Amino acid sequence: MNTTSTSHISRYQIDINAGIQTIRYERPVVGYIEQGTKLIHLGDRYVTVRSGELFHLSPGTHYIENDPADSGRPFRQTLLFFIPAPQVAATTRLCSTCRNTAGVYTYPAWPLIENYFRSLNRLLNTPLHRNHPELSRLKICELFQLLQTQPGCCISRPLCQSLTQSRHTFNEVMHANIFTTASVSSLAAQCDMSPTAFKNHCQRTFGTTPHRWIIDQRLNRAQLQLITTPDPISKIARDCHLPNPSHFIKLFRRRFGLTPLAYRRRYEKSGL
Repeated sequence: MNTTSTSHISRYQIDINAGIQTIRYERPVVGYIEQGTKLIHLGDRYVTVRSGELFHLSPGTHYIENDPADSGRPFRQTLLFFIPAPQVAATTRLCSTCRNTAGVYTYPAWPLIENYFRSLNRLLNTPLHRNHPELSRLKICELFQLLQTQPGCCISRPLCQSLTQSRHTFNEVMHANIFTTASVSSLAAQCDMSPTAFKNHCQRTFGTTPHRWIIDQRLNRAQLQLITTPDPISKIARDCHLPNPSHFIKLFRRRFGLTPLAYRRRYEKSGL
């Protein structure tokens, strides 16, 4: 799935759990789960978003699993894709208590937000919305304003960052360069830090070095590719920027306790 280059809103429903799906977003997205549960897989762990909760995902490739509540109640969600700097008044306040390091933000909806999505879904089903696509942008701006009225909402953090013209944040730089060959000096420069300060900040944030964190993210991607695609091990290694097959197998076994092939076979036998 690819999003378009403009702001837009979509509503999505499925009746069965189709397993882990690979989805690429070209735009940041704020979503609301109306019914069912969403799992956002991050390698060997996942973030759970339940009915009545909001979530934010940055642009890029994500591995998600949408699970209906039961056989008679399909999974439903509303997604709002937005361009990075909509013309709304942005507060500089960020959630000071947030310790999120995964890049996936979630927060329970409150009555005002629940009412917003009810009215939004009514609008999506009318000719007015279909004939006037600019309404999507206005409704997205309205959501931003509502989210910023809730002091504890962690989704305010990525939204406020996207609404400013400031330099890229540390998390943005790290996630954008998982599959590049950028040096530590280059990454540090993008964050307006010295290499030493950048390394220290990475240690405080992720508990490891920049190089080790990037390798771990590549291995996480490889792990999910093994169970979501039939691609050969060698291709997965290349796609995850770990092109030396023997080195890839060694790193993967050290991280997950099995070779890539053994991991795939165990997953297949488990029937998950």
